[in-house]
Amino acid sequence: MNHHPRVSAHRSSLWPLACCTLMSFCLGVASVSHGQEKEQNLAYADLLYSQKEYAKAARQYQIFIREDAASPNAQSGWFRLGECYLQVGQITDAKTTFDHIIKTFKTGAFVGSSAYRLAVLSFNAKDYPAAEKQFAIAAKELTAADAKHQAKYYHARSLQLNKKLDPALALYDEVIRSNPNMQENPFLERSLLETARIFSDKGEKDKAGETFRKLASTAITTEVKEEAIVRGGMIAWELGKTEESEQLLDQAFRFPNTSPWKSLAQVGAIFNAFSRKDYRRVTAIYGSGALNTTIEEYRPKMLLIVGHSYRMTGEADAASRLYSLVESRYPDTEEGLEAGFRKLQILHETKNGALPSMANRFISKVSKTKPEHQFLDMAQLMKAEYHFAEAEKGAARKDKRYAQTNYRAAADAYGEVREQNVKEKFHSLRLYKRGWAYLEAGELQDGILSISRFIKRFPKDPMAPSALAKRGMTYQSVEDFEFALDDYDLIIKDYPDSSVLELAMQQKALIFAQKRDLPKMITAYEELLKRFPNTPGKAEATYWIGVGHYDLERFAKAIPALETARRLNPQAFTNRASIRIILAHYSLEQIPELTEAARAYILSGADAGALTAAQKEDKKIPVPKAVLEYLGKKLFTEKKYADSEFFLSHMSTPNSPQDTASDIWKLIADARIKTGKFEPAIQAYDFYLAAADKPAQRGYAYLERGKAQLAISKLANARESARECLKIVKQGRYNAEARILLGDVLMVEGALNDAAAEYLIVSEVFEDPEVTPLALTKAINVYQKLGDDAKAQELGAKLQARFPDYRPRAGVVATPQLDPTQ
Repeated sequence: MNHHPRVSAHRSSLWPLACCTLMSFCLGVASVSHGQEKEQNLAYADLLYSQKEYAKAARQYQIFIREDAASPNAQSGWFRLGECYLQVGQITDAKTTFDHIIKTFKTGAFVGSSAYRLAVLSFNAKDYPAAEKQFAIAAKELTAADAKHQAKYYHARSLQLNKKLDPALALYDEVIRSNPNMQENPFLERSLLETARIFSDKGEKDKAGETFRKLASTAITTEVKEEAIVRGGMIAWELGKTEESEQLLDQAFRFPNTSPWKSLAQVGAIFNAFSRKDYRRVTAIYGSGALNTTIEEYRPKMLLIVGHSYRMTGEADAASRLYSLVESRYPDTEEGLEAGFRKLQILHETKNGALPSMANRFISKVSKTKPEHQFLDMAQLMKAEYHFAEAEKGAARKDKRYAQTNYRAAADAYGEVREQNVKEKFHSLRLYKRGWAYLEAGELQDGILSISRFIKRFPKDPMAPSALAKRGMTYQSVEDFEFALDDYDLIIKDYPDSSVLELAMQQKALIFAQKRDLPKMITAYEELLKRFPNTPGKAEATYWIGVGHYDLERFAKAIPALETARRLNPQAFTNRASIRIILAHYSLEQIPELTEAARAYILSGADAGALTAAQKEDKKIPVPKAVLEYLGKKLFTEKKYADSEFFLSHMSTPNSPQDTASDIWKLIADARIKTGKFEPAIQAYDFYLAAADKPAQRGYAYLERGKAQLAISKLANARESARECLKIVKQGRYNAEARILLGDVLMVEGALNDAAAEYLIVSEVFEDPEVTPLALTKAINVYQKLGDDAKAQELGAKLQARFPDYRPRAGVVATPQLDPTQ
């Protein structure tokens, strides 16, 4: 990992760092041979060296080495030769010389110094593997403490740059423990800094933070102290220690503006504000423009966090722009990947229609490089949720094709989600909604399989009862009733407090209804009403209880249930319940109740086809003609002529009279006569005459029709009817009554004598306890009107003698009067 900014002195050439220490050490070694005469060449070379005559000194050292190779000061001569080569820029010759010393002499201070010189050259050339080996020799062979510390430090740096972090940490630790006094150990501060950096690079944030905090309080060098403060604060944030992070970073805000660490402190402030969920603070710091864009190490994360903050404060557009920036600039980083995912999240949160296509693009891209990444699965999950929501919208507006298309897409997307890559809270939801989507898409086998897996894996999930209900209804829709009943029974048994309990109990009852298992249906509905006495389906349940009893011919139990259903929901059950109530009363021969129920039903509103959907479902079924005929005849015998006429007329077919039995027309006509409906009675008698073929039947019809015609002053028609009767019936009561009818017509017309003659004929030729005295009475009435009191008294005496107990019925004796308005 790159650390910004670095302290420049730590990266410069190492040559000046070691020169003074080693030079003085070597000069001390060289002086031991100056008193020896054969070492004069060496002494002269040293003199030239001290006078910085490096080229001349090199030639003199060469003479010394060549002439006195076995001298105990040979190492010194070789080392000074190498030094001279360095001073005159003959680097290759210098390297060769120092390498010769190491290989030839193996140990000693000059071996250590030579190794150090080679290590510095390699380090500055960034040949860290070579530097690593050479610093190791130097640290071992050098004898001066400061020189050994310096060699160990750079040996550690070489190991660090070669990515050998653990050995590097061990050497830094040796340097640190050798003298923990910052004033006395010139490499303590540097070793602590590099130790902290290594811990950070290794991900050992706790150790890194601890070391940076120590440096923050003890460092002498400004650059080191500033880095320790800021990076310590950043690591504290990464460890979730927001308060500690803020304490350190607050110090950084007091750095001079020239400090290369101040901008990173601002980034840390952003991180801390985000940790506190102070999203407005995050966007404010970012918007201030105080951030140094050169700090790349934290920039992707910082931009991502600012994007999150914009999203959390409802600024979706600003968030999306930042996410796009991170995604485009850092495509191969975790931050770039997350930015792409968060853009999808914004589309999901705003219910944007572009989500499916953008999700597919994201999935296609990421799956090529990180096929196991969890964002792929979350993208699939968001896509599935979008399609599921769209499907529900389509279903709500009854767009079946749109709904099924989206349900199928949702099911497929849910299926692509790898469960191990999403949070546990999504596991049950994904499986449940996948099954639901399959079922709604019409793919029942896949849907039942998915729902069944959900039920098996998550029996305690709050959605388990709903899943059972959905599966049960699916089984029910394909008439797999036993499996459906199993699911409903499981809800009733194991989930008695669930929101779908009522549905389960209701559907269970409906299945028994479909199976025509009426006793179980009745019991199921009764249990439903007991558990949910105020259920919205109370009317329906009560209705089916009534239907069950009716179909089982328990008519007395059926009637109150059906009446309750009709009262609770008249729009849905008025007709269906009423017809069964009528038939139940009919079966029980309850004439008053049947009369009331049938009349109310017949007089109720129009047939289904008007008003509400519920009324359309509640189609009005005609009362069976057998019931109406039975009721009409029964009422007629009970002399309830108005009621009788009502029901018999309702079953008649005046537009096609031949479709109604002749005896029904006779009863209708007679009832109408009884209730004074003369004009309709005439029509009924006409229909009866069209069907009757026996003389007595036809004579009766003509007679009664004539009476009706007389009642509404249709005299000519009445006369014609009477005559038709006389033609057919030559004797007997009908003949006698027909003559009386003729007399009544003549009376109305004012032909009193002719009327009296007709009445007298009847009294003389027909003997009947009702008709004969009636004829005499009418004749007496006529003669009284004619003023022939004698004749009237004569006839009165005959009436008294022949029929002493006769009392005329009200309205019978009086002769009808002509209505001038007719």
